[in-house]
Amino acid sequence: MRQHIRHSQSTWWLALLATLTLALLTLPGMTQAQQQTRVETELDRTEIARGETVTLRVRVYGQQGGVAIDLDPLREQFEIVSTRSASHLRSVNNRIESWTDYLLVLFPRELGEQQIPPVSVAGQMTEPYTITVNEPSVTGLASGQDVHMETVISKDSVYVQEQLLFTIRLYYTIAGIRNPNFTEVAPDNTVVQMLGQPHQYEQLIDGQRYGVYEMNYVLFPQRSGELEIPDIVFRGELTDGSSNFVFRNPNMRPVTAFATGYTIAVKERPATFPADNTWLPASDVRVEERWSDDITRLQPGQSVTRTLTVTANGLDGAALPPLGRPEIERMNVYPETPVIERTIIDGNVVGTRTETYELVATDNGSVVIPEINLPWWDVNSDTVRQAVVPTSFIVVEAPRSANVGDASDAADTEDSTPGNLLPTAVSDELLSGRQTPVWIIYSLIAVLTLLLFVMWVVWQRRRPVTDKPVIVRTPVYERDIEDGQEKLAFRQLETSLAAAEPLQIRQHLIAWGRQYHRDAGLHNLDDLAARFNNRELTDLCQALQATLYSSNRDASFTDQERQQLASLLQAERSAHLKDDQRLQQAQHVDLPPLYRQ
Repeated sequence: MRQHIRHSQSTWWLALLATLTLALLTLPGMTQAQQQTRVETELDRTEIARGETVTLRVRVYGQQGGVAIDLDPLREQFEIVSTRSASHLRSVNNRIESWTDYLLVLFPRELGEQQIPPVSVAGQMTEPYTITVNEPSVTGLASGQDVHMETVISKDSVYVQEQLLFTIRLYYTIAGIRNPNFTEVAPDNTVVQMLGQPHQYEQLIDGQRYGVYEMNYVLFPQRSGELEIPDIVFRGELTDGSSNFVFRNPNMRPVTAFATGYTIAVKERPATFPADNTWLPASDVRVEERWSDDITRLQPGQSVTRTLTVTANGLDGAALPPLGRPEIERMNVYPETPVIERTIIDGNVVGTRTETYELVATDNGSVVIPEINLPWWDVNSDTVRQAVVPTSFIVVEAPRSANVGDASDAADTEDSTPGNLLPTAVSDELLSGRQTPVWIIYSLIAVLTLLLFVMWVVWQRRRPVTDKPVIVRTPVYERDIEDGQEKLAFRQLETSLAAAEPLQIRQHLIAWGRQYHRDAGLHNLDDLAARFNNRELTDLCQALQATLYSSNRDASFTDQERQQLASLLQAERSAHLKDDQRLQQAQHVDLPPLYRQ
């Protein structure tokens, strides 16, 4: 028993001794590792020009893995452009030494003296540095300068919502530029649009060839006051054309460039501009009108297309106001969807808004197309101007009979005979043997010329017109109102409804309405709808006209609408037929005599 206790005590002491020995052997190594982990910092320069960067090198000895570096203190006064690391290992006198370099590229945000604060690296604090940031000594390209940036504005002051052109140009002298990154152009209360895509080209300046990277913007300030365009900072990588020998990758190095921002005065809308109109600040605004056909004379039922185009130099097409649907007597107006566009001409924004209307004449008489007056503000002369489309006049009348035209032509022919144009005194003078004076010869030439002209005019009137085909869009006029034609006209209407041809449906519908109502003055669908005084039929007639005169080729008079129209007309005819039958029966009933005989 005693021997067993002695053996246990000796085993415990041996374990404790081994643990202490291991701890003593490990302690020097730990102490040596702690002594080897030290941090050194170095700054490449302490005085720079605005737009340049500084590189802070942090060297950590004795650490092969990653080291935690707290960069938050640097972000208050500096922008961290890039970070990269490189590990090193060397042996000196059989002693191995290792370290890791961390390179921090910093871009100062402000001018003057700036302090690089201490940062925490592997539990240790680095020493602070003070740098001085000066204004650039030269504003343009300097000899030997690798990269330079400039910005250009079109105006120092603009009106609210007026265009402001802003251009950024980056000049570089080396083989190429990679990964370009610029400060975002996004001022407050401003609509910013990039004009096209960035483009690159070459330019020769003072015998030196530069590559140019250019971006163009247009700014529309939405509020009066001051518009602050921020300082523009470029960050990217440049290559000198050489490459790494092992991996064949191009040798790149980070670069930065800087351009000072602008403060633009934004003027408010002048009080002299009409308050009820859309504010249009531009250098030029025009409104153009086009007609698809001659509008001096139209016939009832004939259509014509009117196109209005608003063009503004210095405004986006989306900023242009609608001209409004005109209310025109004796005309049905069918507007189409406006077309809004924006183009770039000579570096300026040119907006267009195109509105198209289909006008259908409904009745005889004079039609007045009202004037269009669009006020706009001339930013060059600071005055209110007007873009005007003058009033147009259209005469709508049914075609005249052939007898009237023949009588007019006969009268013109009778008045243009040579005997009526040659004076009697001149004839007597020519028949005499005396010498004819010069003025008589000139008079005769003039008379003959006038005679030939009159004959040519008469020939032009009588010859058939073959230069261009006449597009007939008038309703059916050729049929007279006769008994028994209503049934034939309705059968033709049913055939056209089954064929689903909108133009035939319109023609046969008008032809049937003329026979049904026995009204030769019914010329179009509006007249037909007015005769029936049925709201549902009126809507179907308008839908049919909209299908005929729509610019959308896929528009159609649907099956449901055709069936609905056929049902309405059939019901109308049935009711009308029953009324006629009751009337005829009442007329043929013989009433008994009042008194018996």
